[in-house]
Amino acid sequence: MTSSDIVIISPLLCKNITIQTTQKIKSSNLYNFFTTSIQSNDTILELDDKIFYYYIIESNIYEIYILNTKYEYINLQSSIFKYFYKNNTNTTDLFITNDYFVVFKNGELYFFKENIDYEIEDIKSFIKYKYKININNTYLINKEQIKLYEEEFLKNNKQTIEFIKPKQSKFIWLYIVYLIILIVLFIIYNSKFENNKVIQENKIVYEINNNILFDIIKLCNIYKLQLEKLEYKNRYIIKIKSNNKKNINKFLSYYEDKIDIKNIYKKGKSYILEFDIAN
Repeated sequence: MTSSDIVIISPLLCKNITIQTTQKIKSSNLYNFFTTSIQSNDTILELDDKIFYYYIIESNIYEIYILNTKYEYINLQSSIFKYFYKNNTNTTDLFITNDYFVVFKNGELYFFKENIDYEIEDIKSFIKYKYKININNTYLINKEQIKLYEEEFLKNNKQTIEFIKPKQSKFIWLYIVYLIILIVLFIIYNSKFENNKVIQENKIVYEINNNILFDIIKLCNIYKLQLEKLEYKNRYIIKIKSNNKKNINKFLSYYEDKIDIKNIYKKGKSYILEFDIAN
C-alpha cells in the first residue's frame, strides 16, 4: 500500500454515536458492545458499514463512528491536522473548521464532532463539561489550510483507520463445517449413481446454493439473527428469529428474490422467518 492508495473522506460522512460507560471495555468485547449500542440507537448496520471509535479516558466516553464505504484504505480529513505539529507536544488542542471540530491530544487525533455553527467558547465549554477535557490551544482552520495539510498528509502518511471487526462465533463455524460435509456427501453419492453430466449440473446448483448459504450465515451474524433451524430434505429448510423486526426486514431486502418464504410470524417477543432454498 502506498499513500496514493489512501482515500481521504470527510468526517461528515460518518454516523456518530456517543456512549457513556463506567470503565474501559475489554478489547475482546468491543465489537459486541458497539453493535448492541448501535442497534439500541435504532441504527441498522449495512453490509458495507465499517466501525471505528475513540475512547476518551477522562470521561469514560466512547465516540463510535459508522462509515459506509467499499474503499479498503481510508483516512479522515480530521486526521490531517497532525501535520500542524512540527515537534512532539504534550498539549490538548482544538481545531475548528466550518464543518467540524477536532480534538488532538499529544499530537494525535482524540475525537471529532460536527460543527453546527457553534461559537468557539460554546465548543470549548461543551468539551470541558461533556468530556472533562481542558483545551490548551484553539486553532481556526480555513479551506486553504485544509488543502495544504491534506497534500502533506498524502505525501507522507501511510496509516489508515483501524476498523473493528466481528469475532466469528463457534456456532457459525460449526454450521459452515456442517454445510461443507453435506456438500461433499452429496457429490460422493451422485458420483455413484449419476452420469458425469448430471454430476456437473448438480455441482453447479450446489455451488450456487452454497454461496447463498454462506451469505445467509454472514448476514445472521451481522444482524444478530438467531439461526433456529437448518435441515436438508431435497432442499435447504431454514428458520431464523430476532427480537427486532427491522433486522428481519433488512435480511429480506437482500434475499427475498433468492429464497422461498414459507412463513413470517411473531412468537412471544420474537419475529420468526421460515424459508427454503430450492435445488
